[in-house]
Amino acid sequence: MELLVRVVMTRGASRSGQTGQARRRCLTVASVVGGLSALWFVCSLTLGWTIVLFATGSMAPTYPTGAAAISVPVAAADIAVDDVVTVPKPGSDLPVTHRVVEVTDVPGDAEARQLVLRGDDNTTADREPYVVRDAQRVVIGFPLVGYVMTTLAQPAALLATTLVVALATVWMLWPSPDETADVPATVPAR
Repeated sequence: MELLVRVVMTRGASRSGQTGQARRRCLTVASVVGGLSALWFVCSLTLGWTIVLFATGSMAPTYPTGAAAISVPVAAADIAVDDVVTVPKPGSDLPVTHRVVEVTDVPGDAEARQLVLRGDDNTTADREPYVVRDAQRVVIGFPLVGYVMTTLAQPAALLATTLVVALATVWMLWPSPDETADVPATVPAR
């Protein structure tokens, strides 16, 4: 009759401990990014929040080229002088984001306002006033974030980001040596 001996491997404390700590940090970062992304998705879907990317320097120095800002919907009646708003630009697919320098009522339409806008770095107001019933008001801006967002939206960056996330997911889910070390192996005794 053969006797079976259990062989239990011991854990390598230093290396496996560092790996576990790195996995926890990676998981924490992924959780925070995922949570913020989910929160942004809900706010943009339910509250109408948007991100404005500044492609020109017309709003410098407040919002220089490459800045990004968060904007929220606002009724025209609530727009005031000195607000920074995004409104549709007649004859263009792209909107304009400039500072309000004058607000006037529109006769016959209680909800509409005529806005005169000017970029902070421009010496004159925009050529034509904008008549709006609502707009997006900028509430906070972040320098350089627009550059990052534009870069990450490129196909090569999306592919690289997808690969990094996939590899990190596999690495976090792959069993570490400590998880497999306690699996008993049976060896016939002599």
